[in-house]
Amino acid sequence: MKLKILILGIFALVCVSEQRKSYNGYQVVRTENIDSQNKIIELIKFVEHDKDNSYDFGVNPRIVGNHATIMAAPGTISKLLDFLKEQDISAEVIMKDVGDMLKKENNNNKLFRRHKNTDFAIDWYNYYGVNDIYTFLHQVRKGKEDFVSVVKYGTSYEGRDLNLIKIEKAGPGAPNIFIEGGIHAREWISPSMTTYIIYSLLEKPENANYLNKFNFHIIPSANPDGYEFTRNDTRFWRKTRSYIPNSHCRGVDPNRNWGFHWHESGVSDDPCSSIYPGSRPFSEIEVESIRKYVLALSPTPIMSLCIHSAAELFLYPYGYAVGAFTDNHAELEELGQQAASALNAVHGSKFGVINAAAFWPGAGAADDWYAGVLGSRFVYTIELRKGEGNIFDLPTEEITPSGEELWEGIKVMLNKAHEVSLE
Repeated sequence: MKLKILILGIFALVCVSEQRKSYNGYQVVRTENIDSQNKIIELIKFVEHDKDNSYDFGVNPRIVGNHATIMAAPGTISKLLDFLKEQDISAEVIMKDVGDMLKKENNNNKLFRRHKNTDFAIDWYNYYGVNDIYTFLHQVRKGKEDFVSVVKYGTSYEGRDLNLIKIEKAGPGAPNIFIEGGIHAREWISPSMTTYIIYSLLEKPENANYLNKFNFHIIPSANPDGYEFTRNDTRFWRKTRSYIPNSHCRGVDPNRNWGFHWHESGVSDDPCSSIYPGSRPFSEIEVESIRKYVLALSPTPIMSLCIHSAAELFLYPYGYAVGAFTDNHAELEELGQQAASALNAVHGSKFGVINAAAFWPGAGAADDWYAGVLGSRFVYTIELRKGEGNIFDLPTEEITPSGEELWEGIKVMLNKAHEVSLE
C-alpha cells in the first residue's frame, strides 16, 4: 500500500500537449543508495537533460548515500536501466503502470471527500481551486476591515487576479512578514498551508499577539494558472503557463526566474524542461509582480518564507551554489533547528534543516532573491511533509495535521523575529 501511495505524488514529466495528461504506461524505477558523487552528477545530467524529456525525478539523490526514484515515459525504461547499469547503479522497477494506479487512487479519493467548515468557502480537509481560495480571503476579512485587506498585486499570464491578504493591525513601521505559497503548481499542499496560516492568525484568539507585533503579507497561490492547470488537466505540472517563443512547449519554472545568480545552476535551456528558467530574469509576470510588491514594502520584510513540498525540510539560502552562504547562516541554521523541533513535536514528523544548495543547487530561486536582493534577515523555504511516502499528492487527511505542525514551527520563527526587532 505504501508503494501505491508513493507513486501518486512523486513524479512530474513535462506536458507538451493541451489534452489531459495520461500517465498510462509510465514506469517507476528506484535505485540503490548511490555511493559516488560522480555517479549522482551523471544521473542528474541523464534525467534532467534528456532531449525528449522522458524522465523525471521523484527523489533526486543529490548527495552520496541517497537513493533515486525516477519515472520513465512509455518505451524508455530500457534506456534508463542500461544507463544505470553502465554507471554501476543497481535498480529495480517498482511500478509498471503509474496511470493505472492514479485512476484507482482518484476513484478512492472521491469516496473520502468531506466538508467540515461551513463558515468559509474552504476547509483543511480537501484541496480547493483558486476561486474558492480568493473567496476565503474576503470571507476571513469580514469584521476586520479596519486592518485586513485583500490586495490585487497583479494579473497572471492567463488573466487571473494575483491576490494576497494584508494584515496591518500592528500599524505603520511595524516589522513586515512576507509569506508566499503555491509558486510550483503541482504542490497543492502549499496553498492549503498559506490559507491555514491566515486562518490561524485571524480566527484563533490565542494568536492575536502576533497581529500586534507584525504586519503580514501572505500570497496563497502565486502561480494560479499553473495551479488550475494541475486541477483540470495535468496533475503534476510544475511551471507557469506562458507561451515560449519558437517553442511548442509552455511555461517557465517560476522558482528559477528570479534575478539573483539567474541561470547559473540547476536549470535547463530546454523550454520543455520543468526547470526551464525563462529567457531572462523576471520574464514571468507572476514573478515580476511579487518583486514589485515586496520592493515597495517599508520596512523591508524581516522574514520571507516560501512554502513548498515535499521533502520535510527547512532550507536556508543560498541555493545557487554549494558553499555559498548568507552572512547570518549560523543564525538561520540555529533558528531552523528550533523551528523544526517545534514542528516535529506536534505529530512526530522528522523535518530537518539544511542549506538549500546542499539539498538541490538551483539558481534564480525566490528565497535567494529575498535574502540577497530584498535583504530579509530570516529567509526559509519550508518543504512540507510527504506523508506515506507522498511527494506532491499528499492525502487530504494529512492537510490539517500539516497545518497544525507548520504553525508551531512558524511561531518559533515569529518569536525570534520579534526578539531581534526589539534590538
